[in-house]
Amino acid sequence: MLGLPQTTEVKKIIPKRALYSKFELNTAEQKEFDATIKQMTIVNEISLRTIPALQKKEQEKAVFVLAVQLKQEGCAERLLQRLCRLIDQRLLLALCYEDKLQLALYFDNRILLNEFMPVAEQKVHLQGTSLNDIWEHLALQVAQLKPRAGLTPASVIANAGRRAEIEAQIAALTKKMFAEKQARKKLTLREAINKLKKELEDLS
Repeated sequence: MLGLPQTTEVKKIIPKRALYSKFELNTAEQKEFDATIKQMTIVNEISLRTIPALQKKEQEKAVFVLAVQLKQEGCAERLLQRLCRLIDQRLLLALCYEDKLQLALYFDNRILLNEFMPVAEQKVHLQGTSLNDIWEHLALQVAQLKPRAGLTPASVIANAGRRAEIEAQIAALTKKMFAEKQARKKLTLREAINKLKKELEDLS
């Protein structure tokens, strides 16, 4: 299903009702899961057990690939975040709908997503000598970002997130500035925009 080399394939279905019971989800939360998710199955494991050549470091968690069969194309980010927090493992989510697949990953308190594409085209590669290395490089691939010299993968992802926030702020302030009639307020907005643009340049 997913181009993921050097891993051990497993098949362990996670019953939704067991999840609901274990974490005491209320009726509304259960309905939201049921309306979006058809089935969840752990299909791959990346760990010291499955890849013995990895460096053995304390407190490094395994990574599990969780195939999530969706009832529709797309899933709310808050629902994916909730799912990852409930299961509390390093999860690479393979969101499946019909013949398409989207990858998602919960990293540094944010959900990273790539696009839905045909299953055969959806591939990731394992990079690194430890589980932490592999996890961080998976995050980069899902976020569709390239490694940068002198920056950790976590920093690259954080910078990309901040850039997206700044660009959204600039767009909102620019729209507000063009609609503003008072010259003084226009000037204040322009100064705020220029300050954000400078921060954007510093992140480049």
